[in-house]
Amino acid sequence: MRIALTGTPGTGKTAVARILRSLGENVLDLNDIAFSNGLLGPYDRRRRTREVDLKGLRRLIGRIHPGKGRLFLEGHYSHLLPVDRAVVLRCAPATLRRRLSRRGYPRSKVRENSLAEALDEITVEAVARLGKGRVIEIETTRSSAKRTAVIIRRLVHSGFRRAKKYRPGRIDFSDDIVRNADYYTHSISDKTR
Repeated sequence: MRIALTGTPGTGKTAVARILRSLGENVLDLNDIAFSNGLLGPYDRRRRTREVDLKGLRRLIGRIHPGKGRLFLEGHYSHLLPVDRAVVLRCAPATLRRRLSRRGYPRSKVRENSLAEALDEITVEAVARLGKGRVIEIETTRSSAKRTAVIIRRLVHSGFRRAKKYRPGRIDFSDDIVRNADYYTHSISDKTR
């Protein structure tokens, strides 16, 4: 079984993945895999990022993990790969803005990612690909990485049978768009230039 550990950058994926590894889970860092296998496209100076060759990554994951056993794929695009389930980590946009700013993200990337979080972008993509019953959301705004990892592990070991309170749609950060309309309006006008 392949499980996407996904979410907007800054929601805690890397910290949770580290703890899952320490608990004996098999976890692949997709950014490391893409980098070490030449699956990154050219650097986009405007967006300050590099696109990942998802088609190449799909083939590589199929060779690395033909489907036996449990494997977590950690990365904000992991839900776009061949996975059986997705765990989407969520964080309040205001907290996300602080986390990303501390990491040195440019303002445009902070706005882009906090808007994606407010709009549930990754959850919507995951549900569209996998169906609502195979996706769970866990809020990490005030939760430690260890607590989040323990919850994920418990849900996985139960076969996601006890996941009702983690089903998509229960976390709603859309009010952040109304409260911070000027911030997001600037973000949208940046994208149209």
